[in-house]
Amino acid sequence: AVVSTQSGHYGRGNKGEVDEDKHGNKIYLNINRGLKEKLLKDKEMILTHKHVVKIPVKHNVEQILSDFLSNEKSENSAYFKNNISFDMTNGLRNYFNHRFATELTYKPELTQISRLDKNKVIYSELFGCVHLLRLLLCIGRLITSKEFDELSFRWLSHHFQRLIDFIAANKEKYLSMDNYVPLT
Repeated sequence: AVVSTQSGHYGRGNKGEVDEDKHGNKIYLNINRGLKEKLLKDKEMILTHKHVVKIPVKHNVEQILSDFLSNEKSENSAYFKNNISFDMTNGLRNYFNHRFATELTYKPELTQISRLDKNKVIYSELFGCVHLLRLLLCIGRLITSKEFDELSFRWLSHHFQRLIDFIAANKEKYLSMDNYVPLT
């Protein structure tokens, strides 16, 4: 199934919708069952059990993106050679840090975030894979083909999928469900 995230704000109760239609001007990404299960468990931990991810996480977004770039380099990826890897990861990092509290969180997490010094915090250094996946789930409504030429849009779409596939291959490393603490 293809996950389309045209439905609105991720963290306020909306979720990506399954959509088999791949045409149009949005980015559609395949999220495998294992990652979907981790995201559902994350949602349950936060909304039902009132637990949040303990910060700083062991493998933060910065580390995951760095590992992804290293993997792309070791595979001699055309994306890496053409700087698409750098551009995509820098864009993801910037958006992650800029819109974290308003786009990528559930309401209970806002209590945890409110305790951080907003002038000093770099969210990508504190939070990890589950929040990065939330960003990737909503990427379809953030980026449209109108912003790029057709080839660049296709390359970007494929590269987002490569990142998701990289995360899926390393989910045991990056998505520990043991890293939750009660919300106080």
